Amino acid sequence: MESIEKNQDKVILFIHGITGHPNQFRDFYPMVPDSYAKHMMLLKGHGGSVDDFGKATMQDWQNQVDFTLAELRQNYSEIYVVAHSMGTLFTLQRIQNPGIKAVLLLAVPLKIRFKLKPFFNNIKRMIDYQKNPSGSFDPRYGVEPDLRFWKYFKWIPNYLALLKEIGRTKKLLSEGFPLNKEIKIFQSAKDELVSPKATAILQNSGLEVDVLKDSFHYEYSNSDLQKILTGFSELLSEV
Repeated sequence: MESIEKNQDKVILFIHGITGHPNQFRDFYPMVPDSYAKHMMLLKGHGGSVDDFGKATMQDWQNQVDFTLAELRQNYSEIYVVAHSMGTLFTLQRIQNPGIKAVLLLAVPLKIRFKLKPFFNNIKRMIDYQKNPSGSFDPRYGVEPDLRFWKYFKWIPNYLALLKEIGRTKKLLSEGFPLNKEIKIFQSAKDELVSPKATAILQNSGLEVDVLKDSFHYEYSNSDLQKILTGFSELLSEV
């Protein structure tokens, strides 16, 4: 999934969220101009089994992002980042990296929304997958479903670590940083996992936020998706 293309001077780095997958950004890929390379990260433990995910750690992901940015800086003069959910935390934590020119952030999880619906939806997805493994599987989900629930206990440290990263990022925003980078942020009004309070936190930090009225954490209405893709094109043309 990760590859370095060296025939362009600018690169777009895509960073997915926890239990996510680079396929989350599949609508962006055809929009990447020929003058830009693209680099799709697959975070360690993603793209495989529940056990694979349980073996990965937050530090693994942090190190992977740092290594990737360092590698890209050696090959490109400008880095543009498109990130979703946890990937937005990694991006904001590194916003002052001199190689980063501009970023587009989706579903910044500065405040978690605890609802039962996503939990039951996940159970349904696992049951459906176990009944028909050769059937349809949401390509945006980065871990193969497994009904052996005890295996998921190994995930707890990663989710606790995610909460710490949320706190760390909120502290960074509260302390303020020079807004010398182009930052576009889209939050979904119907997000099942991110609270609307996250939007207020971002706005109170001096960041502009576009709220998508008809979209969820992973799913976007056609009109909202077009708004995001238009913002993506504008991001590349404005800097």
